[in-house]
Amino acid sequence: MSTVEVQKPLNYFRVAWQSALAAGLCLGLPAGLLLWLILFQEINHSAVIEQSVTLLQANGVNKIIVLAVCSLMWSFLLGRISGYRPWWKTGFATVLGIIIGWFSPLSNLDGWFGDRLPVHTLYAISMCGLVWIVTVCVGLAYGLILRNGKAALRMAFTTSLVSVLTLVLTIILFDQFGIRVGTGNFAMSKVTVASLLASAITGGMVLGVEFSRFVREKKYQSSALS
Repeated sequence: MSTVEVQKPLNYFRVAWQSALAAGLCLGLPAGLLLWLILFQEINHSAVIEQSVTLLQANGVNKIIVLAVCSLMWSFLLGRISGYRPWWKTGFATVLGIIIGWFSPLSNLDGWFGDRLPVHTLYAISMCGLVWIVTVCVGLAYGLILRNGKAALRMAFTTSLVSVLTLVLTIILFDQFGIRVGTGNFAMSKVTVASLLASAITGGMVLGVEFSRFVREKKYQSSALS
């Protein structure tokens, strides 16, 4: 049985908005789940929310586990969107990319500068490093499961570029409204949840389109050889 589902000509608009929505729900929201809960806790002091915050704060690994599990849903949805049937392969690639990126030295770039820069600048550098390395790792992993070096490099480059640019623009936008990390009033939580969600949406959109295009290309190549 072919691993690629036969489809009509690729509808890029459909792939783009579906990938953006799936990435926002399955990657962007879970990535900032702890901070979302902290913000909600200020609005509604619920025992359930408080227990969830305590659980996620107890161990940093818990946050990664939540994101990894949710990323499997993203991989399943991406498989439906792109027509790539063995979604568990992209699931494994996504989880592996997240774990490698999360524990990479590049995810802690702020530590390289010490106290020589303002808090909000160190925060931006740290977030850019984390988002960049995770998206690069995931893009490369997706290319590897397609056995396509060009796809790996292109998905890694385009996804990371768009994700980081979105992240930076979101931080700048919040700064224009006086919401800057280090100024209190849960500024870091607000900026982080918004920037992670926005970068997941735009990065997921680009990744979904690129992955679907290369899946379609692989299908045509397989048909030509058969």
